[in-house]
Amino acid sequence: MNSVLSKLFIWSKREAFENIMHAYHRKGYAIVHYLYFANITGKKLFDNYTVSFEKEQFKEALKDDYKILSKAVISTAYKQALLDGDLVLPDWIALQIFYRMAWKLKKLTTKRPRLENLNGTDFTIEFLDWLYASANPDSVQLVLYGTYPGILEKTKSFLTEKGYYIAYSQDWYTNFDWDQLDEIMKKNKRKHTILIIARTTPEYPIQEIWSWSNKEKIKQRKLIVFTQWGTFDFWAGIQKRAPRLWRTYKLEWLWRLITNPKRNYKKVLDSILIIKYIFSYLLLKNK
Repeated sequence: MNSVLSKLFIWSKREAFENIMHAYHRKGYAIVHYLYFANITGKKLFDNYTVSFEKEQFKEALKDDYKILSKAVISTAYKQALLDGDLVLPDWIALQIFYRMAWKLKKLTTKRPRLENLNGTDFTIEFLDWLYASANPDSVQLVLYGTYPGILEKTKSFLTEKGYYIAYSQDWYTNFDWDQLDEIMKKNKRKHTILIIARTTPEYPIQEIWSWSNKEKIKQRKLIVFTQWGTFDFWAGIQKRAPRLWRTYKLEWLWRLITNPKRNYKKVLDSILIIKYIFSYLLLKNK
């Protein structure tokens, strides 16, 4: 449990921006993930797995390739990908509640008792705005990888209308074309290339595992990578954000459940397991 929770970024949004760029300047690349409490419960990230696998097998994996793998392999690879990332940003209220309870019960030794909600839909845009304001806008280019072709086109339109330059995009039905990216980067010669990945499904956290297994390629190209889950759907307008009042009172999860139960019921059910996790991991563990 401690390995996952201790990896969470505990500081402010502005400090997250600065930490991403610090990692980028120090290492030559940066990989940023988002974590929901539903992912902890659904992938059993607090469990200790003893399975082994070859990291190489994920470098060019598409969704169907994951279907032959056991849940233990997927969960182990996903956990390792999160722990290997540069920043793991907390998303959704359930994770904030669990973290707060863990801190109050002295299961954590971190310096900050509360987490900010740094959700992918908002945070990545805010980071881009911050980067555009602090750097030369002509030095930044975006690369999009994931989702269905139609949604990808709408996502590109949304980001273009906000003033961002999309250098390259590719849907999730093909393995990523690194050679094409190399040609574009050679041609454009922009200082900052942001790769935003949305290749996941509720069962398979493909984007995190894929970015982890392709870390050397990411490093060679000096990329800043964000793994986004369902954010492209919101940017494309396929999914609607909850009204501000619902978000203010931390009820966006309920809004999503009511407006799209088929898509969100599993995530909400996994998040409700917070009650079981508070009891079993915080109240009973090490007693």
